[in-house]
Amino acid sequence: MKKLIIVSTLTSLFAASAAMAGDLTVVGGVATFESPYKNFDDDTAVYLDARYKEGDFSIDERGFNYRVLGTDDTPLNIHATLTSAGDGYDTDDSPVFTGMDERDGSLDLGVSADYTVGDGQIKATLVHDITNNHEGFVADVNYSHDFELDYGLTVVPRAGVAYTSEDYTNYYFGVRQSEATGSRAAYTADSALNPYVGYRMTMPLAGSWSLVHEAAYVWLDDEITDSSLVDRDSAWVAAFGVGYTF
Repeated sequence: MKKLIIVSTLTSLFAASAAMAGDLTVVGGVATFESPYKNFDDDTAVYLDARYKEGDFSIDERGFNYRVLGTDDTPLNIHATLTSAGDGYDTDDSPVFTGMDERDGSLDLGVSADYTVGDGQIKATLVHDITNNHEGFVADVNYSHDFELDYGLTVVPRAGVAYTSEDYTNYYFGVRQSEATGSRAAYTADSALNPYVGYRMTMPLAGSWSLVHEAAYVWLDDEITDSSLVDRDSAWVAAFGVGYTF
């Protein structure tokens, strides 16, 4: 996990809110998180987020999307999606990584779909690494529901499950035989299924300004928690920021 968190690229751990057509909303603030890795040094990061929608192009929590099927008036839309599904680590992020090769983040390309059901949405995403780092794929299915409350407050809770392929899981949580030590056992991870919940809250302020808060909690599959790099069975993140709409 880096000192800079771009929420729209953290795949499926965050809730979303839709931007008005043609508006670009940029959010900056701070995030705090609990990493699953042992003795992880930092638990805070810069929080940046961007939301935009104009015609068939959009930016949201999934990444950069271009709609290839559907319209604003149809319940089903299918997109080509470019995102960053893998977040790497440096060897100085934790003593547990000492002597290991660094794991790089990834750029991933695939498809996503959303289906509107009343005030809720079912979203599904399937992306594959195009940078030859983890060389795997990530799939996600979730449901979110918009609630409009007093004073313009919008709350969007979300629940879903993320699937990471064997290549992805082993790249970030496996320990190669050449990296094994007396306190760090070699480990080969298989594919993992990680359920999660989260929410996003947006409160309008004066003019084009807004307050944004979002949080997520993920339960980690045994294929992750059994790694000698990991010492907990869940992870969470919470972010607070100020947004401006152009």
